[in-house]
Amino acid sequence: MANFKYKDKKIIPEFVGALMKAVARRGSSKTIKKLQKDPIIRKNIDIIKKADKDLKSYIEKRSAADKDFKASIDRTRDIIKNL
Repeated sequence: MANFKYKDKKIIPEFVGALMKAVARRGSSKTIKKLQKDPIIRKNIDIIKKADKDLKSYIEKRSAADKDFKASIDRTRDIIKNL
């Protein structure tokens, strides 16, 4: 048996966390593929995509017209990125 010594105790949890993320990503893609085959779920996904597209379009148009709104949206995006 190998005798492991490490100085930084963060290495093991970071490795395990990265490994779990990789497993979850692979599992989630399989689940998403299965869900997209369901006609009801596919219809709802299409509705969500359309709503997302409409919302982005609205935000872009309103941001171009209203500088206060644009500043507010930019602050909100910065806050979300820093979470």
